[in-house]
Amino acid sequence: MEVVYPANERTRLRQLHSFRILDTPAEPSFDAITHLAAVSLHVPIALIHFIDETRQWCKSAHGTQPRTVSRRDSLCAHALMTGDLLVVPDATKDERFRDHPQVVGEPRVAFYAGAVLKTSKGIDLGTLCVVDRKAHRLTDDEQRALRTLADCVVTCLEERLASRRLSEARSRLETARRNRDEFLAMLAHELRAPLAPIHTAAEVLERAEATPAQRSWAEQILRRHVRYMSQIVDDLLSTSLVARGAVPLTLEPVRLWALVDRAAELSEEAVQKAGHTLSIDVSEALYVDADTTQCPLIIAHLLKNAATYTPAGGRIDVSVNAGETEVALRVRDNGIGIAAADLEEIFELFRQTWRSLARSPGGMGLGLTRARRLAELHGGTLVARSDGLGCGSEFTLTLRRTTPTSIPVVAEGEPVSAAAPPMSILVVDDNRDTADAIALYFELSGHETRVAYRAAEALASVANWTPDVVLSDIGLPDVDGYELVRALRKLKHLQATTFVAITGYADDRAAALEAGFDAHMPKPADAGRLEQFLIKRRAGNSRSQ
Repeated sequence: MEVVYPANERTRLRQLHSFRILDTPAEPSFDAITHLAAVSLHVPIALIHFIDETRQWCKSAHGTQPRTVSRRDSLCAHALMTGDLLVVPDATKDERFRDHPQVVGEPRVAFYAGAVLKTSKGIDLGTLCVVDRKAHRLTDDEQRALRTLADCVVTCLEERLASRRLSEARSRLETARRNRDEFLAMLAHELRAPLAPIHTAAEVLERAEATPAQRSWAEQILRRHVRYMSQIVDDLLSTSLVARGAVPLTLEPVRLWALVDRAAELSEEAVQKAGHTLSIDVSEALYVDADTTQCPLIIAHLLKNAATYTPAGGRIDVSVNAGETEVALRVRDNGIGIAAADLEEIFELFRQTWRSLARSPGGMGLGLTRARRLAELHGGTLVARSDGLGCGSEFTLTLRRTTPTSIPVVAEGEPVSAAAPPMSILVVDDNRDTADAIALYFELSGHETRVAYRAAEALASVANWTPDVVLSDIGLPDVDGYELVRALRKLKHLQATTFVAITGYADDRAAALEAGFDAHMPKPADAGRLEQFLIKRRAGNSRSQ
C-alpha cells in the first residue's frame, strides 16, 4: 500500500525523537496501559506503536509478541492520518483494508481500533491500538476509554521528558554555579594581588623619612597597580555589555590588513615580552565589514592569548583564507594546545579550564567569551582548533567580505596646548572620596574647583556661579544625574557649560547623552585623560563661537 505522510511530518518526527522512546526496552508503566486497554475493550490484543521515518515500532504488546513492520505495511500509519481515532469493525470487508498485509497475513486482523497518541501541543506520535482476529464493534464508552488510555500514554511520555529536561537544567545550573565559583576565586585572586603593593606604597608615602626616590617608587607602584585593577573592572564591564549586545558597532568596509596591524600594535608588548616570533601574511587588497574600534580588539586578544599560552621563544602565525563572501583570519601558535573537551568550553562565560586557572598568565579568562560575542555581532564566527595538549592552537575569525569604498582618513588629534586657560569645574558625587580626589587633581592642575555631594547642593552652588564644566555622577541620593543635568540645562547662564557624566554604569551612555550630558566616562575615571578631553572640548567651543 502507498505510504501516506502528515503535513507536519518534519515537526512530528522531531517531536517523536525528542522523547527518546524509540528502541527502548519494555516498561511496566506502558505494559499496564496495554493490559488495561485489552481488558476494558474485551479484545485479546492491545499495542502501543510509534511511527518514525520508515517503520511502525512497538513499545508495548499485550496478547502477542511485539513486532516491527515497515511503515508501508502499518495499519497504525493510516490511523495516524486521522489525527484522532480509526475504527475498522471488519477489515476483511472494508475496501480500504481487505488486501492489507496485516489483514491477509499475520496477525490476520479483522477488527482494528487505533487512538492517536497526540501530545499536548497537538503533535501525533503513534497509536494505542486494540486488535481482534474476529469482527468487533466498539461502543461510545469503549471509544472514550481508548482515547483516555491513549492520553495516559502521552502523559507518561511528557512527564518523563519534563523530568529529563529538569534534570539536564539542574546539571547545567550546577555547572554554571561551579564555573561561577571558580571565576569568583580567580577574581578574588586577581583583585587581591595588587592590594598588597598598593597598601605598602601608601604606607611608604606616609613615612616622613622616605627619600624622594622612594616616594617616586611608591607613586609608580600605586599608578601601575591601580591601572591594573581598573583594567579588571573594565574587562568585567566590557564583557557584560558585549554579552548583552549593548556595544554599538559601526560596520563599514575596512582594509583587513589595517585591522590586523592595529591588533599587532595592541599586543606588541605581550608578544615581545615572551620573545615570540610573529609572522603576518595578510593581503592589503582584502576588505571586510568591521567596526574599526572593536574588531582590532578581537584580533588583539587572539594574539595576546597565543602569546600567553605559548612557551617563551615560540611562534605565532597570522594568515588568511578568502572566499567570495567570507574572509577567514587564522591565528596559529605552537604553544601548549587545548584539550578536545575544552575547545568549546573556553568560550563560556565564567568557564575556567586548566589553562585559564594557571596563575602565571594572569587575566580573568573573559577575553574569549567577549571576542566570540563581538565576532557574532559582526555577523561572523570565532572557533578554536587544536590537535591536543602540546600541539598548539588555532583560532579562526570569519568576517563578511566586502569591497572598498571611499574611506575618509581620520587625522590624529592635535596636541593639547600646555598654556590652555584654567577652567572652573563643579564636581558632583555622593562618594566624598571620589569627588574630593577629582577636585584635588584639577585644583593641582590650576583649575578652580567646587564640590557638591548632592544634586541640591549642585543647584545651590551654580545660583551665583557659572562653571565651565560640570562633572556629575548618575546615582545621586536625592535626584539622579539625569534629572540634575536637565535642571542645569534650563539655566541660561550655563548654556556654554560642558556636562560630563562620570558613572559606574558603563551601559548608560545613550541615556546620559539623551538627558543632556555632552560626554560619558565610566568609573574609575582617568583624571589625566579627562582633563585632556575637557581642554580640547573647551578649545573647540571657543573657536566655534
